[in-house]
Order: sequence, then C-alpha cells, then structure tokens
Amino acid sequence: MADSDNLSEAEIRHTVREEVSKAGWSVISTVFWTILAAFAVLVELQAIQIAFYASGLGALAYAAVGILITGASVYLLYLLHWD
Repeated sequence: MADSDNLSEAEIRHTVREEVSKAGWSVISTVFWTILAAFAVLVELQAIQIAFYASGLGALAYAAVGILITGASVYLLYLLHWD
C-alpha cells in the first residue's frame, strides 16, 4: 500500500490549504500578466501609429519597437491562455 493511504486528517488539511494558496497565486499572476500584456499591445500599437507620422530614422525606430513589443505581448498572451 502507498504511504498516502495512512495520512492523517491534519496532514490532508495542510496539503489542501497549501495547494489552494498556490492556485490562488497562480490565478493572480495570470490576471496580472494578462493585463500587462494587453496594455503593452495597446501602447505599442500607438508607437506604430506614431511611426506613420514621423519621418526618417525616427519612424523606423518607432515601427520596429512597436512591432517587436506587440509581438512579444501577443506571444505572452498566447502562452498564458492557449498553450
């Protein structure tokens, strides 16, 4: 028989409390990173929009940063919710 068959009620309660706490932090972490990634997408889409009104090297820099950060944020959202 496995050792888990001989657990006391106190040990079971402790384990359940610990796992519920971990699950709570996981949910809070997921919500935080989702909000941060969504905000970053919006901000960087604005950087791309600014690139259309800038000229020269500034336009290229705004567009590059916007595309890079938007891609990273969308990838983070993918990892958080669909992977």
